[in-house]
Amino acid sequence: MKIMIVTGEASGDLHGANLVRALQSRSSDLSFCGMGGNELKSLGVEILFDAAKVSVVGIVEVVARLKDIFSAQSILKKRMVLDPPDLLILIDLPDFNLLLAKKAKKIGIPVFYYIPPQVWAWRQGRTEIIRERTDKVGVILPFEESFLKKRGVDARYVGHPLLDSVRPTLTSEKFYEKYDIAPVSAASVCFPEAENRK
Repeated sequence: MKIMIVTGEASGDLHGANLVRALQSRSSDLSFCGMGGNELKSLGVEILFDAAKVSVVGIVEVVARLKDIFSAQSILKKRMVLDPPDLLILIDLPDFNLLLAKKAKKIGIPVFYYIPPQVWAWRQGRTEIIRERTDKVGVILPFEESFLKKRGVDARYVGHPLLDSVRPTLTSEKFYEKYDIAPVSAASVCFPEAENRK
């Protein structure tokens, strides 16, 4: 089975590598190509374009990197046409990845969007685009699943990837004691005015 995986930022490269590692542990009959960085490359993913060249913040950086962005799109789309993967996995990078998803759907490649844009927070109009251009969406916050499902997106909560790499070493009580912090309740953080009325 051939899988194309596409991510931009360093965090996406890390999450993508964890996903590839998990898939490799389930099947040895998988080959990967796409856009990413050193984490994906270290697992044998054929890097068609270095993600660092399209990882940008702000309009000024976007303009400065337009040539690289167009080049990456061209290279990835050409591979999809000439040697179609059995699955396209997209990680974050919404403006870039939703364009790839459109091409993939047009030529019949299934699309799985892992860690989609947080449309619940801003640009909710993207929800319709995600619904049209993806087959499955893996979300990392529990409420995102119901939010997207209500809008017709086939979404599933898959857990937050950081939970696989971060392990608490202290209990809450020991943490408060070690750093001399007064214990607080979730209610006092979320609804301080209610706590003050007590």
